[in-house]
Amino acid sequence: MIKKITFSIVCILSFQLNAQNSDAEIYTNEQLKYIGMPVGGLTTGQVYLGGDGRLWYWDIFNINRIDPLNPGVSDKFYLNPMTQDHRFEQGFTIRVEKGITAFSKKLSIGGFTDISFRGEYPFGKVSYKDADIPISVELEAFSPFIPTNYEKSGFPAVVMQYQIKNESDTAQELEIIGWLQNTANYFTVKNGNGKHLNTITKKDDVLQLTTSSNVPKEAELAPDYGNMSLTLLNANVDSWSTPKTLKDVAYNSGGIKPSEKTTEHAPIGDVLTGALGQKMTLEPNEKRIVTFIVSWYFPNVHMVKIPKLRNHDNLRYYYSKKFSSSADVALKINDDKDTLFSASKDWNKTWYDSTLPTWFLDRTFVNTGTLATTACYRFDDLTDDPFNEDRFYAMEGVYLGEGTCTHVFHYEQALGRVFPNMARQLREQIDFGLAWDKRGFVQYRAEHSHIGKHDGRGYAIDGHAGTILRAYREHSTATNSDFLDRNWQKIKASINYLIAQDAEKTGKPDGIIEGFQYHTLDRPWYGKISWISTLYNAALQVGVALGNEKGDKNFAKKCRSIAKLGYKNIPEELFNGEFFFNELDQEHLDSPNTYKGSHIDQMLGQSWTQQVGLPRIIPKKETNKALVSIYKYHYQEDVGKYLDTATIKNVRFYALPGESGTIMTTFPKGGADEAAGKVKHDWDKLTVGYFSESMTGFTYQAASHMISEGLVDEGMTMIKAIHDRYAPEKRNPYNEIEFGNHYTRAMSSFGAFIAASGFTIHEPNGHIGFSPKLNPRNYKSAFITGSAWGTFAQKVEKEVQMASLVLAYGKLRLQRISLDELSNVKKVAVYANGEKIETMLNKNGNKLHISFKLMTLTKGDKLEIEFN
Repeated sequence: MIKKITFSIVCILSFQLNAQNSDAEIYTNEQLKYIGMPVGGLTTGQVYLGGDGRLWYWDIFNINRIDPLNPGVSDKFYLNPMTQDHRFEQGFTIRVEKGITAFSKKLSIGGFTDISFRGEYPFGKVSYKDADIPISVELEAFSPFIPTNYEKSGFPAVVMQYQIKNESDTAQELEIIGWLQNTANYFTVKNGNGKHLNTITKKDDVLQLTTSSNVPKEAELAPDYGNMSLTLLNANVDSWSTPKTLKDVAYNSGGIKPSEKTTEHAPIGDVLTGALGQKMTLEPNEKRIVTFIVSWYFPNVHMVKIPKLRNHDNLRYYYSKKFSSSADVALKINDDKDTLFSASKDWNKTWYDSTLPTWFLDRTFVNTGTLATTACYRFDDLTDDPFNEDRFYAMEGVYLGEGTCTHVFHYEQALGRVFPNMARQLREQIDFGLAWDKRGFVQYRAEHSHIGKHDGRGYAIDGHAGTILRAYREHSTATNSDFLDRNWQKIKASINYLIAQDAEKTGKPDGIIEGFQYHTLDRPWYGKISWISTLYNAALQVGVALGNEKGDKNFAKKCRSIAKLGYKNIPEELFNGEFFFNELDQEHLDSPNTYKGSHIDQMLGQSWTQQVGLPRIIPKKETNKALVSIYKYHYQEDVGKYLDTATIKNVRFYALPGESGTIMTTFPKGGADEAAGKVKHDWDKLTVGYFSESMTGFTYQAASHMISEGLVDEGMTMIKAIHDRYAPEKRNPYNEIEFGNHYTRAMSSFGAFIAASGFTIHEPNGHIGFSPKLNPRNYKSAFITGSAWGTFAQKVEKEVQMASLVLAYGKLRLQRISLDELSNVKKVAVYANGEKIETMLNKNGNKLHISFKLMTLTKGDKLEIEFN
């Protein structure tokens, strides 16, 4: 820890850069209709918070909540968004005493008349007012969420924290009531043997209603075998409970009464609902916070209808390894609530305490919520299989697309940046573990790599190269070199596998891969493909960087020499003056290939190097021209008008006529007929149709690249179009759809934030860097390292450049900071918690590198830098 002192240097960073929520979007009335924000713990199932504050969707029972669809109709929920439905009785109400009667208002539509919603994933914030009662309510709904700490972000629970205020000038007697139906075995063992059992318990200041079942042994393997709990924290003498209420309680909440009973039962399949209440008297303008927790425990994840995994029948939800019941979940949250709640709220404040536009902060972080949906899982293996124990697993979208597939998941930046420890585990356990082929490549769908149109090896070249780049990212966020040491030989073998493929046709590598190339567009392509070869060259830069770190100078030299050829050959052979294209293989004209077309991923490798701070793989001049062309030819103010004249027709719609979007592939110089190849059946028609789709995951990648290269307005416009397509009056803002709901590729959205801040990190070397692209002379935003997070700010005043770094959570080892030179810098002064430290300044072009003695920052520590 750096030395703490009690004063600060007043002249430095006395300015205010807080634009927090000044342009926040507040939703009301009809805008509440489609809202469904994931608010459960990571990889614990899926629960939505509705726009009116009611919990819905409830995909926690291991029974597929929606039907998986075939690829040709996977846009169903884009065209026809889901609206709130409720599978069982659960909700909250306010009851106000009025003379000898009580006046009840449900905390949902149909109760309070004036409801507004503000979504700041992982927090949903709902405001309630009503002219009928002098009470206002503010809800914060969330599950503990602490970046870099996956373990404390994975509770199968939702915290419902209500702030109740007396708006009148007289004292008000009232109570808030929550209720919960018993769902244990309710969906699968209706009218069967056994009983629902509701139990009330009180431990210290925690009052709990636990809903469970007493069933025959065979019913314990049912998908919905388990329990749920409703917990009231800070319970006192004015708290009360009942294990049984009237049926249809949502319509009879005024009739809920306290009971002395602590247990109640009913036959399996009957509706059995219990309730908890908190009475209070509020003086004029007084506020009171009441906290409920809704928690669940349904461990039989092996009953979910997804493709069979390794040791499938022995899989259970990972949370069942940590907790013994839903009541235990809530008790453990309560035991650590000061840390869990404060850290979660600190993150929320840190993220939104920024000069970046609030809509941009919303959109770039919202897809992190995919980790809290049934697109993503984490398992406990009852046999402790090392490939399965604690395993993270992701579908492409909810119930669709097997295997945490490399060619989709390598686009994501949210898991790798927000929870880097879990990303490291995924690299080791699956990519370089279960999916590793001893020939030197990563199989693209682990145990499901036999499916698809590949050549029989289960190898997707883009996903393989992307995994190499992710391995570098995961090393850069580690606190030491242990991850690299354990995986270096497989990383090296993976790069060598690409080099060998490069040499297959030409006899020696030249930086451009040819031949059979299977990838994320679900068909093999042949020829020289700029997209694939830039990924290959980015992987070569990983070989250079890690080879040097490991002291493998010969390997680093080999990779550098090939990358040098790629830097020259890709522009010379595959750039037409406007954009990068592909060269057809004349022996495989039946196969699709974007050919003369402009493809959105044409420089994906260069985009990746920008994300992780590696050297360029193609020149900036051609790069920027191609980015300008992507914006010019791909971004459409009205997607419908483009599709009306497109040669290649899409099968699925992720942008509708009248909506703006970015088309995957356009053909400004012709070539569309040749690009389609030979369409033999519906699958071919579908995959070629991808060319004319508008998929968000790809768009974020291209937009991030634009922002990082300085085309800020263009990149922001493309992202804003996505944000507008997911406006709440149209569809659910928290569910970006490609191939299924909550498509995991959309987690590439966090890469746009990385680009906007110009963030780089190499934690083993104690290095951090920033190069803001939006208003860099007056900038402030969050940052996340491997095990810490905080705020970075910089400003130029009267030609004095100032910057600061404040840590809000965790620990950060640091000995070098890199920044852009924004004014004429002659010297630097650095202060650690107000105390000046010795530094060394090096300038390299417009980059400033400030070095100092290695220090460890902890929560509350602040570095301040002044250049003049």
